[in-house]
Amino acid sequence: MRPMKRNMSSRLLFVPACLLACWIAAPALAAPKQLKPSGKVTASEGLLHDAFAFDETGGKLATIEFSSKGTVQLRVGPPGGKARVSDISSFTSTPEKLLGLSGHWFVVSNEGRRRAAMVDPSGRIRRTTQSFDDCEVSISPKAFVAFSEKNESGGNRRFSIQAYKPDGGTLMLQDVVVDGGGTIAGAGGLTFLGFTNSHFSIMVERPGTFNRKTDVRQPPQFAILDVKTNKAGAGKTPPKLANFLEYVHKRGEKPDLPAVIVLAEGQNGYELVGPGEKVRAINLTVPAQDYDPSTLQQHQVGNKVVFSLLADRPGRKKGDMNEETRFALDFFSLDPASGKVTVLGEVALPDKQPYPWSAGGNKIAVQRKTADGNREILIYSR
Repeated sequence: MRPMKRNMSSRLLFVPACLLACWIAAPALAAPKQLKPSGKVTASEGLLHDAFAFDETGGKLATIEFSSKGTVQLRVGPPGGKARVSDISSFTSTPEKLLGLSGHWFVVSNEGRRRAAMVDPSGRIRRTTQSFDDCEVSISPKAFVAFSEKNESGGNRRFSIQAYKPDGGTLMLQDVVVDGGGTIAGAGGLTFLGFTNSHFSIMVERPGTFNRKTDVRQPPQFAILDVKTNKAGAGKTPPKLANFLEYVHKRGEKPDLPAVIVLAEGQNGYELVGPGEKVRAINLTVPAQDYDPSTLQQHQVGNKVVFSLLADRPGRKKGDMNEETRFALDFFSLDPASGKVTVLGEVALPDKQPYPWSAGGNKIAVQRKTADGNREILIYSR
């Protein structure tokens, strides 16, 4: 969910050159090595859905299968091993997404409006959520977070946020109302800038104090508002306002991760936003011209960010996923603390179509279609 557009667009245009990412492709840079599959997951009797997910350790993989009897099954077990099967047909016939958190699983359905069912380690549906627009997993606190945005009469915007513990317990049900001028209702005149910390917090602006003696208003201060309590922490005035506003703009693009990779201005490379109030250029250490920047996907795995980019190397031949090919899904690991990128390897692809993947522990799972039209999931160790 992007932050509200405010009357500061002219200020956001001034981005210091030091924050712009540059891709420097030296002639000696080589493509990543090819990853070799160490396992495979196939449908037991029906069709695999394209929603699947590892748990945080990579020890369990959850998949959804449409059985030959017409049921919808959630299957959880070691990658390639025996799975525990749960019938989730009573919840949905149209699953869309699958998320894992601390041994529990959140099955997201989309039947006009999204909802989620929380499945415990025994395979039982513990509860279902209210409807929402989109959802995410919070790392700290550990929670499933769902959110919606609605335009109301008078120019107001209403953000409805649901947060649940891994076991399904309610952590927060809260609405945030922002008027047409950007002021948050009931927050003492604070101005909305954007969500952060998985929608548990809001970046806000507090007007600077006015000195009647000098007839001068002090610069604005910025603070973090706790969504649940509607109370803001101490404010501060950043030394470089333009830099800070650029950080706020980018932080609001993807508030669910402590550190997030975003496209740099003009799609000329990537930047790392966070942790803290930092924006840094990312050096991929591989030939940047090989990649389509719009294909970026990223997941938090432990204290690292694992991300992928689709490579197109015209000099290579067209083949299949068992040999070096023109197209490949390249994987990287990023350490947010240092900003260092480690190249994990690539999975060859037969075409440029998107291929869903999940990561957990030291494993990556990539789904592909088989010759008979079904799907299979290949497991790679990194």
